[in-house]
Amino acid sequence: MQERTCIVIPCYNESERFKTDAFVRFLKREPDIDFCCVNDGSTDGTRDMIERLSREFPGRVYGVSYECNRGKAEAVRTGVLRMLALKQYRRIGFADADLATPLEEIRRLADVLENEERIGMVMGSRIQRMGVQIERRLLRHYMGRLFATVIAVLFRLNAYDTQCGAKIFRCDMAELAFERPFLSKWLFDVEILLRIRNSYPDYNSVICEVPLNVWQEQGDSRIRFVHLWSMPVQLWKMYFRYKI
Repeated sequence: MQERTCIVIPCYNESERFKTDAFVRFLKREPDIDFCCVNDGSTDGTRDMIERLSREFPGRVYGVSYECNRGKAEAVRTGVLRMLALKQYRRIGFADADLATPLEEIRRLADVLENEERIGMVMGSRIQRMGVQIERRLLRHYMGRLFATVIAVLFRLNAYDTQCGAKIFRCDMAELAFERPFLSKWLFDVEILLRIRNSYPDYNSVICEVPLNVWQEQGDSRIRFVHLWSMPVQLWKMYFRYKI
């Protein structure tokens, strides 16, 4: 098997903010990282955009599309399972279509996973510190810290940033994380960690959280307040499914 990586990009009405030029430059520069773009029932020109990119880079960009919106969790899961079925990638991950996590940071995460044999999953983390460019609205930052505290107390997970949309897995770890549908459309990142924790008692040694050097909030978040109201119920369901 070649030492290749595929990144799943869930897409829902992304035609206005999808950075096609950035993907084209990256694909020409990085021959060992491919993409699977999943059109999650978009009603704009997203499907056509994905098809054009896949035609320009056959065998490097895969397009998956379905008519009805199923949510980010199922879009990512669909893409990961499709790429696993090809059996030609050593690592499979996912990232957001708006490239809040730039592709150069995806490259860095993939390198960490490649160079550390003990690690089965690497996840980006938005830690504000000197010398880096982490641009995030203050309210969202504090909401994120509150959420991280709840997750730490409820599930005894010591992750700093479960919700950063950049994660890459060794294929055996991806199979474990994505084999079953998720309970939540938006909190599936937490479910991923819980599935790995429940299968690996030493999960802290196989998951590596890497502070990003660049992360830029893009606005137009797909999470609405109606989703926030449903999160306590989702967390409650997850607690009873994954408690140990």
